[in-house]
Amino acid sequence: MRRWDIVETRHVLKRKTADGVKCVNNYRLQRTLGQGRFAKVKLCERIATPPAETTTTTGDDDGDLPPPPPPPSSLSLKAAPQPPPPSKGREFAVKIFSKKSLVKIKEYVSQRVDGEDAARMRVVTALDRVRDEVQIMRSLYHRNIVLLFEVIEAEDDDKIYLVLEYMPTGPCMVFKKEAQEFTSPITQGVLTEELAQAHTRDILNGLSYLHRRGICHRDLKPDNILLNTTGRCHLSDFGCALACSVDKRGDILRPLVTDTIGTYQFLAPECCSGEPYDPFAVDVWAVGMILFIFLFGKLPFEASGTKELFDEITSLDIAVHLEGREIPPQCRDLLVRLLQRNASDRITLAAALGHPWLVEDDNEEPLSF
Repeated sequence: MRRWDIVETRHVLKRKTADGVKCVNNYRLQRTLGQGRFAKVKLCERIATPPAETTTTTGDDDGDLPPPPPPPSSLSLKAAPQPPPPSKGREFAVKIFSKKSLVKIKEYVSQRVDGEDAARMRVVTALDRVRDEVQIMRSLYHRNIVLLFEVIEAEDDDKIYLVLEYMPTGPCMVFKKEAQEFTSPITQGVLTEELAQAHTRDILNGLSYLHRRGICHRDLKPDNILLNTTGRCHLSDFGCALACSVDKRGDILRPLVTDTIGTYQFLAPECCSGEPYDPFAVDVWAVGMILFIFLFGKLPFEASGTKELFDEITSLDIAVHLEGREIPPQCRDLLVRLLQRNASDRITLAAALGHPWLVEDDNEEPLSF
């Protein structure tokens, strides 16, 4: 049985090399891969073995077998095996946060759990969300999930560094502002049917893994689905993710939420009303939106304002929208089932993975760690 550690480093040493390259501990920082509201992501190279002043969390290579009891934390998560520590000279992506900036961003969150009459209100900072993101990523190990390798954070330093698996090909689809369309880094346009099938299968496999562990992603979109060198999809960015509680029997307590977290263009109709909704079903809707983009390079609506966008989302009839478009019948059927306006009519992940358009002989690419 293979064992490995996620390194948790409690000190930060910043320096520059003789040629002026910035280093943080044993990582040489290189070009910027992306920038979001809360973090910057840089390419980095590991240049030495981990420093002595580290603590680790350890897991066993149990694959997709039933997980061991969850580790103690503020979140109730089903534990999973952890990836191995980085090796010398290997490239990684490092996600860098500023704690001072994160604590200034606050929001009120309402959440209702099945069986409870009243919703719970709490104040959440962006730093709280990053802490939750880290805790969630510690529990994940799957071929279609971007893996966490090391957390670097010191009490006397403002930054948090998450050392992540590097996905060289980048997002599965890239939005081109000048053309107002999404293009694939593989085809330089929309996807072939075969590639759309492979990408959709990868996304559903990764999402199914999350949902089985009681985790909703809540911000599925092309930017957060990254490709490795062989073109396999990996779900990334768990900053909006929700980890659900587990009861004494180990059953997931599915919450009803009311917040409109995530990217508006990928919200499901039920998110636009302000009424409580099931976040698991919203992830399924987002997969439908992504599949639409794979096939046509655009979203099925063009509203610019938030109110107009929400109106178009809530009134979207995907079957009507597909009339006159060339699309394989089985693919059309899956797309319509994913994009049902009524969440209770939406296809389940298990049914989607078993849909005739996606079923094939399983030649899964093994994990490389």
